[in-house]
Amino acid sequence: MDTTGYINSLDYSLFQNINHGITNPFFDVVFSSLRELTYVFWFLLIIYFWVKKENKLALLLAAGIVAGAMFTYPLKFIIDRARPCLLESSRVLTPCESDPSFPSGHTEMSFLAATVVSRFHPEYGKYLYSFSFIVALSRVYVGVHFPTDAIAGVIVGLVIGKLMIMLAQRKKDIFWERDV
Repeated sequence: MDTTGYINSLDYSLFQNINHGITNPFFDVVFSSLRELTYVFWFLLIIYFWVKKENKLALLLAAGIVAGAMFTYPLKFIIDRARPCLLESSRVLTPCESDPSFPSGHTEMSFLAATVVSRFHPEYGKYLYSFSFIVALSRVYVGVHFPTDAIAGVIVGLVIGKLMIMLAQRKKDIFWERDV
């Protein structure tokens, strides 16, 4: 078996273990709800920072999420990987989305946002990264992503989050009056 075949086999096996092996009614409800609640959570966090008069952080977070989507969604169509929810053996708990699977957009957005916010509020880091990990796990659990989709989403989110921070540091006059 070649390397690609081995990775695909491992990916499918891990998908099956998560999608079928750790099932319980609590996860079914919570993980299914994260499909929409992930977007709501980060939108509310942007509003939270805006209300707290941390407008530039709110704008940086919003710009980062948009930049992440502008990178991730075309990448999905370039790679064009079918979602596991199209497989007969998948346990699907949310509607199968129409866009390709790789990388996970929910995971990318969550890790990007956690990276940006944690840079300026390190006290939130463990909570935001924990939430982001749960989002990544949930995408596999509900049957809409393979584990490598989620892993790629983590990597893309972390990289774009770091790039947004670098942009803020280079453009302090735009984003912050104080040192970033």
